[in-house]
Amino acid sequence: MAFCAPMDVILSEDTVVQPDLLYVSHSRRTIVRQRIEGPPDLVVEIISGTSHRDCVEKLDLNAKYGAGEYWIVDPQTQLIEFLVHEDGRFVVQSASNECYQSPRLPEVCIQVADFWREVVEMTRSDWM
Repeated sequence: MAFCAPMDVILSEDTVVQPDLLYVSHSRRTIVRQRIEGPPDLVVEIISGTSHRDCVEKLDLNAKYGAGEYWIVDPQTQLIEFLVHEDGRFVVQSASNECYQSPRLPEVCIQVADFWREVVEMTRSDWM
């Protein structure tokens, strides 16, 4: 199940975040209520303006509470940093041959070059 902001994610009693995009696998759908009650399988943050909150604060919180993956998408540079949760921290995962296949979620695969090509096309059509 995929969701986009605004959607609260309750990581603890006093820790609530709101990712740009998130994904919860079918096997963990019980955490989906009016809000997401627990760490998602995948969190996607899209960098805009200052990136400190997304790249440091929210990254650390999602690592601490066990989100499976954390992707940082930078539209300016057209880069995606794929991070996978291992032993309480996120580790950079590489895309092979311009394709990223999630090691945790077999249903999640992204053709990176095709993704950016579509973003450029959509952005261009928005300006016309």
